[in-house]
Amino acid sequence: MVWVGGGNGNRWISPWGYGLQNWKAPKVLPGDLLVFQWVNEWHSVHKVDVADYSACTFLNAKQLARGRNYGYYMYRVPGQDYGKTIYFSSNVGDDCSNGVKVSFNVG
Repeated sequence: MVWVGGGNGNRWISPWGYGLQNWKAPKVLPGDLLVFQWVNEWHSVHKVDVADYSACTFLNAKQLARGRNYGYYMYRVPGQDYGKTIYFSSNVGDDCSNGVKVSFNVG
């Protein structure tokens, strides 16, 4: 699941899994907490730029978490991301091309 908590309220959003790229992510605010959680699968969480997000290449990616069966990662949206779009994806197997990726507009 991807969970957003903070200034925009606390709510469960969507599973961290296949087809997430078609989901309309909410706007987030600096200080919000994004929680990526997965169960019974192998996934990772990478913060990527728009080029890596679009092409699923991970050339400029920063790995934040990786695990199988059960895993989670908490990301606090920093103030310097205000006015930007931030991108996340998994690079396990074909995860990215199967839609295990999401973007958020910060502001």
